[in-house]
Amino acid sequence: MKLSLFPAIVLLLAFALAVIFPSCKEKNTEYPPRPWSEYFYPNTHIAARDIQVILYENEHSVWLGSRGKEGLLYLDGYKWNVFNKENTGIDFDSITALTRDGNGNLWIGWKSGLAAFDGSSWKKISLFDGLKVTSILVEGIGNIKVGIKGLSGGMAIFQDNSWSFLTLFNSDIPTGNINTMVSDYEQAVWMASSDKGIFRFKNNTWKNMSLDLPLLSNEFTSLTLAPDGSIWAGSASSQLIHFHNDTATILNTGTSKPITSVIIADNGSLWCSTLGAGLVKFDGQTWTSTTIDNASLPSNDIYCLAKGYAGYLFFGINGGKVLIIKQ
Repeated sequence: MKLSLFPAIVLLLAFALAVIFPSCKEKNTEYPPRPWSEYFYPNTHIAARDIQVILYENEHSVWLGSRGKEGLLYLDGYKWNVFNKENTGIDFDSITALTRDGNGNLWIGWKSGLAAFDGSSWKKISLFDGLKVTSILVEGIGNIKVGIKGLSGGMAIFQDNSWSFLTLFNSDIPTGNINTMVSDYEQAVWMASSDKGIFRFKNNTWKNMSLDLPLLSNEFTSLTLAPDGSIWAGSASSQLIHFHNDTATILNTGTSKPITSVIIADNGSLWCSTLGAGLVKFDGQTWTSTTIDNASLPSNDIYCLAKGYAGYLFFGINGGKVLIIKQ
């Protein structure tokens, strides 16, 4: 009897393998391995919110700024904390900038104001009420520059415990529509504007760094300082300018979609987040993309990109999630 059952068992095993293997192959084809993973996602305790600013300090201190009125999220290493009008008294509406100064204060800019947080209390800077703050640049202890966009826009400077404002009405600043700023190794301030390209402010002198370049648009949305001291600028037309040793080189991501952030990764590769084309990476020779189609991204609309853990990048996407990807 045992010998007669053997062929039947073999047939059953063969049938099972024939069913299992094709199904596994089909599943792998339908769900390819993803190069990204979720870092923050909405849950029952925290409602969905689109994140457009990420400040990663360390694994025990991560700040996320929302595009709406949901305020700030703070990861203290154990749990997510929410800071909004209810517990700060400040109506954070569309946070645009987050940075830490030399005294340990957190600075927060949004579409109609500026505030500081010393770890225990929140202070709203009334001079900025109604002003659209777009960027905050810390240059040593007690020296802060703030980019402002709009009719009363320009640059605000905090020095010697007082604020001064450079606008089109009281200075030679070339534009009042500053989108972002970065400081280089020579302590010059670079500005990306929404209407006149890229400017540099050095020794109290303004210089148009993108003048006469064959640009598709004068609207620039992002800046970053590379380890070699060069500056990268990303535009709303998907163009990139690389400023290095008094030479400007224009590159195009090939997507035609607006660039929202530009980052130089730890391995030297250039990453851009875009509205409509996902993530774009340039290794110095080749452009590659991470999108819905080739990497199952939940959305191709990415609002921000920031360095995270060593070797990884964070990015906030449309739909209220923050994802993490290996460089």
